[in-house]
Amino acid sequence: RTEPRLVNEAKVSLQDPSAQLTAPKLPASVSGAKSTGAQPSGPSFSRQQLMTHSDGLISDLFGPAFESQDQYLRQVRMPKPPMLLADRVLGLRASPSSMGLGVIWTATDVGSQSWYLHQSYMPAGVLIEAGQADLMLISYLGVDAHNQGERVYRLLGCELTYHGDLPRTGDTLNFEICLDGHAAQADVRLIFFHYACTNTDLQSNTRKQLSVRNGQAGFFTDAELAASAGCLWAPETQTIEAQPTLDAVAVDCPLQSLTRAQIEAFADGALHTCFGAGFERAQTHTRSPCIARGDAATPTLLLDRVTVLQLHGGPWQRGYLRAELDIYPARWFFEGHFKNDPCMPGTLMFDACLQAMAIYLAACGYTLKRDGWRFQPVPELNYALQCRGQVTPQSKILVTEVFVEERSAGPLPTIYADLLCTVDGLKAFHARRVALQLVPDWPLQALPSTVERTPSPVIDGFVFDENSLAACALGKPSAAFGPMYSRFDGPMRVARLPSPPYLFISRIKEIHGAIGVLKAGAKVVAEYDVPYDVWYLTENGTRHMPFAVLLEAALQPCGWLSSYVGSALSVDEEVGFRNLDGEGTVLAELAANAGTLCTEVELTAVSASAGMIIETFAVRCSLAGKEVYRLRTVFGFFPPEALAAQAGLAISEAQRELFERQSNLQIDLAIAPAAFFRVSCLRLAGPMLRMIDRIEGVWPHAGKAGLGQIRTVKDVNIDEWFFKAHFFQDPVQPGSLGLEAMLQTLQCFVIQQNLSHQIESPRFQTLALGQAHQWKYRGQVLPGHKRVHTTLEITELRREETGMLVLASASLWADGQRIYEATGLAVRVLGGGY
Repeated sequence: RTEPRLVNEAKVSLQDPSAQLTAPKLPASVSGAKSTGAQPSGPSFSRQQLMTHSDGLISDLFGPAFESQDQYLRQVRMPKPPMLLADRVLGLRASPSSMGLGVIWTATDVGSQSWYLHQSYMPAGVLIEAGQADLMLISYLGVDAHNQGERVYRLLGCELTYHGDLPRTGDTLNFEICLDGHAAQADVRLIFFHYACTNTDLQSNTRKQLSVRNGQAGFFTDAELAASAGCLWAPETQTIEAQPTLDAVAVDCPLQSLTRAQIEAFADGALHTCFGAGFERAQTHTRSPCIARGDAATPTLLLDRVTVLQLHGGPWQRGYLRAELDIYPARWFFEGHFKNDPCMPGTLMFDACLQAMAIYLAACGYTLKRDGWRFQPVPELNYALQCRGQVTPQSKILVTEVFVEERSAGPLPTIYADLLCTVDGLKAFHARRVALQLVPDWPLQALPSTVERTPSPVIDGFVFDENSLAACALGKPSAAFGPMYSRFDGPMRVARLPSPPYLFISRIKEIHGAIGVLKAGAKVVAEYDVPYDVWYLTENGTRHMPFAVLLEAALQPCGWLSSYVGSALSVDEEVGFRNLDGEGTVLAELAANAGTLCTEVELTAVSASAGMIIETFAVRCSLAGKEVYRLRTVFGFFPPEALAAQAGLAISEAQRELFERQSNLQIDLAIAPAAFFRVSCLRLAGPMLRMIDRIEGVWPHAGKAGLGQIRTVKDVNIDEWFFKAHFFQDPVQPGSLGLEAMLQTLQCFVIQQNLSHQIESPRFQTLALGQAHQWKYRGQVLPGHKRVHTTLEITELRREETGMLVLASASLWADGQRIYEATGLAVRVLGGGY
């Protein structure tokens, strides 16, 4: 039996918010937020039994000795769902009704309830709330025999430290909660507690997750709660860092307030919709850093509006945000917390503060170049939380304030701030110098793993299965290529495969060559299963695989192989991966459900100089043993400054003249003129695949051969789907879609000049078979560009027995800079229809 430890001299009145609530001196076995090392012992309880504690007769759970308290309307209870976060009690070591000390062990399966999950993570405040079984422990120790329905439990404060990342779906949280002592003055009682939380993941790895020290709670009458003087804290009297870090903001957000609709847009990841001008780059994101929103039943977005947003102002002139939440009896959290004693959990107030801090960080523009990242409290820091007020159904408004003390732009953007929650004018919650940071994360982690369907290559113990392939696009780099890529699991970006819908590898079939060894001779065999029904077959002008997709299916394994041999590991700085040129010949068309396309790639040459790496590949694509496409191509790894300094391709007088020539017609393809989209005749691709918006000039007899020239234009929309897919954290238009623009421009010329009038039921062979083609890239189409022009000159017209062959050379221009060129482009017009 453990004896009660009383500290009778403690000040316990909420009317004195300056009271120092100090825990008694503790024996070494329970002091500090550390595990006692003891295994759970004593009675255990299931989830159903916990629900009995939250909503049923306590005596049904604890036995006849507790029958006398069943009459009380209000008792110390575990929360009801959805706020009941403990899934089971593993053990309870205490003497019932003794009002002594004790220990309770609980477990929470993260994701057993989905309402609180945000992108598969448990929010920071909900994590604290999961350590809620001090309620059950003090109930078992008999506190309601003293309270007799007149006094209710309220958390007064604690000191907490997060360890590592927040918990994720599939993790199991194990709490050891220790009641360390009691304090009493007249009828008022305090309890002091601490707990340690560990996290065991799906691989049975266990780590520290959360430590709570100097936990304080009390039992108060309604009158005592109503008479609370609140927290005495004021920003004017707080001593703050004299020489703070105050990095420049990335965007000087012009907004000074936000509506609920704007906050909801932020929670949905629509950063540009929330903040407007200056935040356009966020439209290229695969998944913008955002905050939890919840669902209709449990809306976890805890801010209705931001009334003041100052990046540089506030009482400390370092930044300030003020937000409000309207309170009314139907708010979802009142139902479960607690039975007959509804109040908002202080831990949700803390989550509201963290949401406000996240809005401030995003308003600074720090998320714009951090696609896929997420917010979390900085671990291994001690945070002191103080509660001196309550939110009840009778409350009207909860005000959340963020007083920024320091601001860092990176490499992990962070703010340090004091947090204050005020309920109807009463300062109810304060937290000193809480730090919130942006950390790298990967959208793939929120998705379920793929079940392996075919045997996968294993190199040095690492399995290159479908999950590792998916990680190349949207996952953690070390999950794509093993431990050697761990250096890229942090802020440093690495070359990626495109993500769906522009990923055209189904699996890695074979690998030849040592992993992480950058030298010629390495090989890979990749496979792509051609679907029956897929967007590019619907969008294409003919129900065959577009050239852009075939080219990507050939080039993407080159990118994969370059990562496998450790190209990015050979330099110290971050580098981007770009295709430079190629030459190839298409030998067969692929229709819907054609089968499995097999791509064999060999790294044939490597050279490195001045932080740049140039690699040459030989590629052969085949279907059921029949050759479909063969090519030679060159890629390069370049530091950001080299990519930014690309001067484009040389421009001849003739090329410049065609680009600048006055337009002689305007055909807006968005209006869908019938001549270009007839079902029974030649037609252009649909909107998703179409890479030209307008024809702005056709000169039928111009050009060196006198066969004609054409110029088309596309307006660059920063919200284009391909910027999101190509690549994660490195948005750039695929070069293959630039070549597709050239082919579509050539098709426009054929349609506009009616070159197929003698062919019955004509259709395009999207790239003429058996004709060698070449391309060269010396620049990029980026989200910041405004307009892309394609200029094209017909070099040959050839009548064939089965139709017509049209060859051309073309250039692609981004805001007046010539960045792509291609020769040998050819389309064939065949009879026989779609």
